[in-house]
Amino acid sequence: MAQWRPGERAAWDEPGGQARPPLPELPCFPALRGWSRLRADLELLGLRHLADLLRPPAPTSAPAFGNAPVADDFRVLDGVWLRARGTRWRRIDEDQLQQARTDWLACGDARASGAADLLDILLVRVRHDPDGLRRLLLWQLACLLRDGSAGPTEEAAVALGVHRDEARHLAAAVALGFPAAGPGRVAAEQLADVWPDRRLCRAERTALAVRDTGHDRALTALFTEVRAHRAEVDRLITEAGRLAGRGAHRAAARAWFGALRRAVDDPDLEIGLLGAAADAAVSSSDGPRLRAEPDERTVRLTWPATRSTTPLTFQLLRFPDGMPSLVTELAVGELPDQRHTDVDAPVGRPLRWALVPLREGQVAGVPLVSAPVVIAPGVRQVTSALVPEGIRLRWRTDDACTRVTAVRHTGGHGDPVPVPCERDGLLDVPLPPGPYAYEIHCHYPGPDGTPVRSTGVRVDVRAEEWPGQVRDLTARLLDGGERVALTWSPPPRGTSTVLPWPTGPVREGQDVSTRTDLPSPPKQPLAPEPSLEVPVPEGSRLRLTALSTLEGRALTGPDVIVERPCTVGNLTVHRLSDVRAAARFDWPEPAILVHLTWETDGHREERRVPRSQYLSEGQADFPVGPTSYRVTAAAHTRPDALTPPTDRAQTTLPALPPPTPLPPPPPPWTNWRRWWPFRR
Repeated sequence: MAQWRPGERAAWDEPGGQARPPLPELPCFPALRGWSRLRADLELLGLRHLADLLRPPAPTSAPAFGNAPVADDFRVLDGVWLRARGTRWRRIDEDQLQQARTDWLACGDARASGAADLLDILLVRVRHDPDGLRRLLLWQLACLLRDGSAGPTEEAAVALGVHRDEARHLAAAVALGFPAAGPGRVAAEQLADVWPDRRLCRAERTALAVRDTGHDRALTALFTEVRAHRAEVDRLITEAGRLAGRGAHRAAARAWFGALRRAVDDPDLEIGLLGAAADAAVSSSDGPRLRAEPDERTVRLTWPATRSTTPLTFQLLRFPDGMPSLVTELAVGELPDQRHTDVDAPVGRPLRWALVPLREGQVAGVPLVSAPVVIAPGVRQVTSALVPEGIRLRWRTDDACTRVTAVRHTGGHGDPVPVPCERDGLLDVPLPPGPYAYEIHCHYPGPDGTPVRSTGVRVDVRAEEWPGQVRDLTARLLDGGERVALTWSPPPRGTSTVLPWPTGPVREGQDVSTRTDLPSPPKQPLAPEPSLEVPVPEGSRLRLTALSTLEGRALTGPDVIVERPCTVGNLTVHRLSDVRAAARFDWPEPAILVHLTWETDGHREERRVPRSQYLSEGQADFPVGPTSYRVTAAAHTRPDALTPPTDRAQTTLPALPPPTPLPPPPPPWTNWRRWWPFRR
């Protein structure tokens, strides 16, 4: 191997030359707080990188003659070196940075003030870390080479000002694995901004995204420091668990607070601190306390004044007992009155409230936590209604209510009798006439699993006597359907009749006492087996419903439907084409369908035409052939209706006329002039 001597160019790639040196180790992160702002300020000044900042422009008053200009390349692999006069190089240290700042201010350039501010930042960095300038310049050059259109090449590095002796090695090191633009590089440039800080979780997430080559001592030291803080947090959590197991809940809460002070962005530590403070509030009766006093659907919170040498703010939280992770913020600020009213607390579950002291937005002490409180409201908006042979109650409950119970007192003061009920009401039948009182309670889960019952709501009602219900209503047609005869069995109580019902169907036993659109029923009962005849006009539909009445109360019974449709009128048929025909007619009200048939030569087809379709289209079409057809239309009534037989309308569709025969084609010799070859 050839010997290399200082002052001689090393022939790394020539035959017989020395072995290739290892590639330079690039920094894994800039290690400068505010690096993104520094880079943006460089771009505003129109400078490519920090090496351009180190070469201020010549003063405007400098003479046009003098020594030859100095080359603008630089070295960066072993410190930052700028070319001096001749073949000399000068290393950039604190004195050179101060000189560059002086030269910028003396050059008269419009960018001088901004450049001087950036050099002040570099001066502080170099005093703290003599190798910091090289790290920053290497990071910036690596980013420019990686993001360039040509990629990390030797010529790209030379174009950036790197000396050719170092350009190829720098480009090779960048190509070997320097991170491309993306989340990893963003995390590396933000790492110095997020640590050291009390936001340990954010620092850990950022550090995990940074590429670690194992050769960056600054990154290794940062990782070591972050892991040490996490180890201390874990130790405090373990200590808190040990203290809680011994019953020292206040000491456990202080251990949780110490862990939270080291990792203020860890939500698990906030949850642990609230849980430990809640245990401390239950286990100890001395010391300041947060008091929660429920009043129906609101909770009044009070606490003692806090003494502190520095200004404090407070955060008022609410969370379910045993679940401090489900916190709701109620108020935040100074809270000088030491009181607050929670008007929106959920009901039916044990709740706690916590007062957290804050200093500059961070937890400044162990919170005050209240004892568990359950808000258990009763039913609301209770309404009562008389129903046949009983009472119906309706009410509304809170969503958290798990069960509703009700008891009945006969005469208003008798022994309680449980009544089955639902979440929204009850139906108590059969019930003898007389006064009653109902007491209704809501049930909610309590702090220890025992249900909590709300204060009872009392409702006084009076049951009334109702008529019996009509049974066995039968109907038959008379005089070809012009009249209908109705017979039924009389009810055990009250009078009965059959009425034409003005609206749709009703259930049997329905209370229609308040209906005003019904005819007045007879005041005296009819014969032991009542009967009634009702005329049925042509083209009508009747719904006849049995009704029983007693002292102003009315109950429905069974009903029947009678239809007497009109005959299909003005039936006409015409052809739409050779294969389709259409029928038109007057619709036979109140039929819902028309049964249309057409037949020819023993072949018969049919279809049912709906009323809505026919009225919208104005006709009913059907397929036909060239022969004649006999077309019949008849009304089709409801299947549940009593209907007299109806007449059918009939007409004929004539056959198509025979086709006209075509004339015979001319003989072929009549067209000889078209093909005769000797035609002149």
